[in-house]
Amino acid sequence: MRKKTTQTILETLQSSMQNLALEKKKLWWEKYMRNVISFRGIGIPQIRDLQKTWYKEYLEDLPYEEQIEIAIEFLRCELAEDKLAGILLLQNYLYDKMPLEYMLKQYKKIFDEKLIYDWNICDWFCVRVLNNTIKHYGSDAALQISSWRHEEYLWNARASVVAFIGLTSSQEYSKEIKENCLTLIQRDERFAKTSVGWILHDIYKVDEKFVFDFVDENLSYFSLESLKNAIKYCDDEVKKNYMKKFKEFI
Repeated sequence: MRKKTTQTILETLQSSMQNLALEKKKLWWEKYMRNVISFRGIGIPQIRDLQKTWYKEYLEDLPYEEQIEIAIEFLRCELAEDKLAGILLLQNYLYDKMPLEYMLKQYKKIFDEKLIYDWNICDWFCVRVLNNTIKHYGSDAALQISSWRHEEYLWNARASVVAFIGLTSSQEYSKEIKENCLTLIQRDERFAKTSVGWILHDIYKVDEKFVFDFVDENLSYFSLESLKNAIKYCDDEVKKNYMKKFKEFI
């Protein structure tokens, strides 16, 4: 049987996705994302279902290196759902199939090529791929992903924080999370600061002191948006006190 080209493999899934696309959903998502990225108009559960039969027919017998490259080719596409298809491919079939160093090299390529440039795709990649990478490979993965906090490219740096969402129930990665948050909260970009607010309200459920200490020590760096997110689960009186302190820095 003649081997199908990468482009043909991509187009087969893209065509199936487009057949299920809804214009109303496409327009809603593009408005919600303020037109920073274009959409087809198809949901993640649908992409996942289509990918099951597509993967079995076109990818299952390919070497993992080729499969990973196809996932990255999806991320090179312009439409959000195509990028999500690449992310789902990594999450459901590939993130644990090769040595950590190899996988992180591929992930770094995604950011170096600026294939991720909005918070939605960035966060899906973090919580579905990088998060599982840390769970599977442990502290070595956590340390290397944490080193991305120093990257100039915003979305690469944001990933150093968001990758740990859902991994805060123990203190195993508290040191890395604190260092990553300290770097990101001092950046000027909105989506650097919001990553910190998000993970802090995740941590608050298990370690209130960590959150209070971090906010108290770095309050001057917070935006109003990131502060509100960080103290989302605090008592109303505590929120009022922090809002009062915050206004002193404006």
